[in-house]
Amino acid sequence: MKKLLVALAGVLVTAATYGQGQVNFNNLGSVGNGTYANGAIYRPGGVNGSQVNGAGAGYTAGLFIAGSTIPLGTTTFFTDPGAEYLLNPIDITVPNVASGNTASFEVKAWETSFGSYEAALAGGGARGVSPVFVNKVGGGTLPPENTLFTGFSAVPEPSTIAFGVIGGLALLLRRRK
Repeated sequence: MKKLLVALAGVLVTAATYGQGQVNFNNLGSVGNGTYANGAIYRPGGVNGSQVNGAGAGYTAGLFIAGSTIPLGTTTFFTDPGAEYLLNPIDITVPNVASGNTASFEVKAWETSFGSYEAALAGGGARGVSPVFVNKVGGGTLPPENTLFTGFSAVPEPSTIAFGVIGGLALLLRRRK
């Protein structure tokens, strides 16, 4: 009886492992058929003339199921040159999505000092998010699929002081009329 239970547990663990797909969280690399992903991520200001402001040191990127606030995995960026690309692409398990299926994802980047995208959003830190994209999921007997998403630039949130200054100027202009 014990041997049967141990064998059954082994089958269930194996099935659960094969039931979850994987993606390779990367923003530069081959996605097959001679196609390359280039999801460059920039600091606020993005590409300015010949000056490229890649996210680089001080920023973190995370792969999220679309609409989620909890990342499936996070990584950091190269420093110049190539600061707009992820330093350590990682294989990420996608829960509840079987290998060979697709899932909707988004990539979020934020100033590392805030600890998370949500904290950067709440605290007025620089952060950005890719458009939602659908990606095939590998794993099991298939290799993890490379993520293919559109790059983006982080944006700073205007501070409360800036709104106060704008409001004060509007009041002064209104009084003059």
